[in-house]
Amino acid sequence: MKLGIDVGGTHTDAVILRNDGKLLSWKKQLTSSDIISSIELAAKEVLSEAGIAPHQIDGVFVGTTHVQNALYQPVNLSKTALVRITKKPSLVEPAVLWPNQIKKYIEKVYHLKSFYDYTGTMSETTTPSHDEIKQICIDIEKNKIESICIVGVYSPLYEAEEIYIWESIKSHLPEISITMSHEIASIGFIERENATLLNAIFSKVIRQAMIDLSVLCKKLLLNCPCWITQNDGSLMEIQEAIDYPIFTIGSGVTNSFRGASILSGLKECIVVDFGGSTIDIGKILNGQPEASLGSTSIFSIDVNMQVPKMYSLPYGGGSLISVKKESVQINETIVSDLEQQGISWGGNTWTLTDSFLKVYPGSFSDEKMTSKGLSKLSTEACQKVINKVTGEIKEKINRLELKSEGFPVVLVGGGSSLLVDRLFGKYKKVYHPAGHHISNAIGACFAPLSAKTDKVFWLNDRTKQEVIEDETESLFQQLLDKGAKSESIELVSIEEFPFDYLKGEVLRIRLKALGDLEFG
Repeated sequence: MKLGIDVGGTHTDAVILRNDGKLLSWKKQLTSSDIISSIELAAKEVLSEAGIAPHQIDGVFVGTTHVQNALYQPVNLSKTALVRITKKPSLVEPAVLWPNQIKKYIEKVYHLKSFYDYTGTMSETTTPSHDEIKQICIDIEKNKIESICIVGVYSPLYEAEEIYIWESIKSHLPEISITMSHEIASIGFIERENATLLNAIFSKVIRQAMIDLSVLCKKLLLNCPCWITQNDGSLMEIQEAIDYPIFTIGSGVTNSFRGASILSGLKECIVVDFGGSTIDIGKILNGQPEASLGSTSIFSIDVNMQVPKMYSLPYGGGSLISVKKESVQINETIVSDLEQQGISWGGNTWTLTDSFLKVYPGSFSDEKMTSKGLSKLSTEACQKVINKVTGEIKEKINRLELKSEGFPVVLVGGGSSLLVDRLFGKYKKVYHPAGHHISNAIGACFAPLSAKTDKVFWLNDRTKQEVIEDETESLFQQLLDKGAKSESIELVSIEEFPFDYLKGEVLRIRLKALGDLEFG
C-alpha cells in the first residue's frame, strides 16, 4: 500500500493506492498555514475510509509547495551569508534584480581568493588561511547568521575549493546550514549563485516542515519510509529535502503532470492543471515530465537548475475578479476558502470559478453550492473572463507544442471541469480522466528514484566514453543504495556540451538515471 499526499496552495490531497495501482480511497482538505495540520487530517481520513491500518502502508510519498509558497509569502526565512571564491572580489552585486522581500535575507557577503585557475592549476600561496576563515566565522556568529552559501567561480570544473571552505567553516560552526554551489547547479556563475542563495535562504523553513512531517508519521504509526518528490518528479529522502529545499520547488506541478499521464494512459501529451491558485501547463514525453534546458527562472530569478518545462498562469479557480473602467481584471489575490467566500457557495466574493458557472452552470457541481447569487453578475463580464483564461491557456499550449506533434490535451486539477468542451473544437483530442481532481497525489505515488550528474570533465587521461561509463556506474550504484529495483534502473538521458574556447578537450556531461522503488 502507498499513501500519496500533495500539499497544494489551496487543498491538500491524500490517496491510498495498492502497489498494483488500484485506488482505495481519497480525501481533500483545505491546506493549513503550517501544512502539517492538513496533512494529518487528510491522512487520517483516507486511512479510515480505506479501512487500512497504518502498519499496512509500505511508503509515504509527499509533494509540497511549501518552498514555492515561501517565495510569495517570504516569512521565517534564513538570514544568509554569501561566501564568494574568486580571483578578485567581484564588483557584481549579488541577487541583482531580485525581489526586495527575498533579497533582504542576504545579510553579509565575504570574498575569499580562489586557489585555482581555470586550467586546474593550484597555487598553495593563495590558499585561504584558517585564520582568515575563522575571522569570517566569528563575524557570522556576531551577526547571528543562520545559513551560509559558498560559491566558487571555478566549481563546475573543480569543486575541491568549495569543499575545503565548507570543511573549514564546519570545524568552527558545526551546526550551521551550508550550501555549496557545485551541488545545486552547473555553469553560469550568476544563475548558479542565485540558485545556491535561494537554497540557503529556504533552509530554515523546509527544515521545520520536514521535522514536523517526521514527527507526524510517528504519531500516525506510519513506520515506513517517507519520501519527498522533487522538481524532476523523482523521489528524495527527508534529509535530502532539508539539505536541498530548492529541489522541491516544482514538485507539486510535476506530480500533477505525472498523474495526468497515469490516469489518461498517455505517454505523450500536453497537461493543463487547473488549481485553486494557478493554472499550470506542461508536457509529458516518454511518460516523464519534460524538463527545461539551460537557464530557467524561479519567481523572476534566473537559475540554471532543472525544473519542469511549463507555463504557470498566476490565477486559478479561487482568484478574485474585479471590474475597473469597464475592463475585467483577474487579480492575483487568492481566496483561501472558496466554499465560504465564493458567490456560487453563498458568499459575496466574485471568483474565477463563479465566472464559469454564471455562463456554464452545468460545468461543475457541488452539494454545498447555491446559484442564487450568480444572478447579480454580468454574463458579458463573465464571458470576458472566460475568453481571457481559455485564450491564455491555448497560447501557452501552442508554445509548448511543435506543429508536427499534435499532442492530445489532458485536463486535471480541481477546476478542470470548467474547461471541458471549452478549449478546442472536435478536431483536438482533449481528455478529462477519472481521478483528475487528485492527479497530483496519484502522481506522487508513482514517482521513481533518480540519480543525476552535471559536471565538466577534462579529457586528459580518459576518453569521453570512459567518463560516461564511470559516471553511469556511479549513478546506478546511487540508485541501488537508495532502494531501487536493479532490473528497473536505466539511463534515461545523456547530454554533451563541448567547450570550444578552452584549451584541451573539455566537456560538460549531464546524465540522468531512473529506477523504481523496491518494497519489502
